[in-house]
Amino acid sequence: MLLLAALPLYVAASGGRLAKAGEAIAALGVVVLLPGLVLRLPLVIPWAIGLSAAGYVVGREQHAAVDGWSSVVGAGLLLAAELAAWSIDHDRRIVSERTLVARDTLRLAALVAAAALLGFVLVGAAAVSSAAGLLLTAIGVVAAVSAVGVILRLARE
Repeated sequence: MLLLAALPLYVAASGGRLAKAGEAIAALGVVVLLPGLVLRLPLVIPWAIGLSAAGYVVGREQHAAVDGWSSVVGAGLLLAAELAAWSIDHDRRIVSERTLVARDTLRLAALVAAAALLGFVLVGAAAVSSAAGLLLTAIGVVAAVSAVGVILRLARE
C-alpha cells in the first residue's frame, strides 16, 4: 500500500506539464485499492495497479529524457500487486509453514529483482543513441531478455 501511495508523490515531483493529472490518476489507484483490501476483492488489484501505472505514464508526458527510475517504479508496482494479493489471500485461521513463507518470500524477491534488472536493461537500450542503429539495439534487447529468461529458467529448476 505504501509503495502505491509514494507513486503520486514521485509523479508530482517530476514537474511535467501533466504532472497534476498524473498525480491525480496515480492517487486514484491508491483509493481504488483501499476498499479492495478491506473487502478482500482480488479483482480490484489489477485496476489499482493499472491506474497507478497510467498516472505515472501521464505524469511523464512531454519529457524528452528517459526516466532512469522507471524500472524501479515497474518493480515497485509488481511488488505492490503481489503484496496486495498476499494480503487478500491471507487467512488468520490457517497457520502457514515457516518454510513455505520463506520460499514464497524468496521467490517474490527474485521476481522483483529480475523485473528491475530487465527494466534497467530495457531503459538502457532505450537510452542508447540512434547512432548505434536500430538493429544493434534490437539485438542487445533480445540478448538481455533471453539471458534473464535463461537465468529464471535455471533458478526454477
